[in-house]
Amino acid sequence: MTRLPRFASAPLHARRRTRLIAGACSLTAALALGGCNNFSGEEQRQADVIGSFYRIHIKNNAPGLPSAEELKQYQPLVSRALYTLLTQAEAADARYHAVAGTQAPPIVEGDLFTSLYEGATSFSVKSCDTDDVRSSCQVSFQYKKDGAQEAWNDKILLVREDDQWRIDDIEFIGNDQSSQREYLTDTLTDAIKEAE
Repeated sequence: MTRLPRFASAPLHARRRTRLIAGACSLTAALALGGCNNFSGEEQRQADVIGSFYRIHIKNNAPGLPSAEELKQYQPLVSRALYTLLTQAEAADARYHAVAGTQAPPIVEGDLFTSLYEGATSFSVKSCDTDDVRSSCQVSFQYKKDGAQEAWNDKILLVREDDQWRIDDIEFIGNDQSSQREYLTDTLTDAIKEAE
């Protein structure tokens, strides 16, 4: 853990003010609305979609493919193409287990929506690069649990549909620890093929 230097020459009220600002930034980051970044209106809407998606995902804390009930929660936040791929993968997994039995491993193991197999315990939207209909947002993730700690970035790709931003794909950047293919859509497509 990196320790920040303490500056004895700084007045006590200045150090307290700095701690208050840092605390406000930490609280905002915990709410996953982009830390202390000053997003434009469009970037804030994108950060809100990403924040809603990952709050649901972290709360559900379910590895592998989302269940039909979880898919309903994600539907307003993902593109039609990604939703179709997710429902096809969930149906392929159900068909596979109907034949192979419930003891067979799932067709997708580990966390589906982040680079780390164990998933994330927190996240923060760092920046978004946007044109008229597409956007690419850098998201910082952390996993802290049972003494283990990891930090990494993934890239969330959004598309504008029906005048709303929706998640269209995820590029798994990670720190060479990704349990997935390079893109979420590749992982889902491969899982559907393997289940046939």
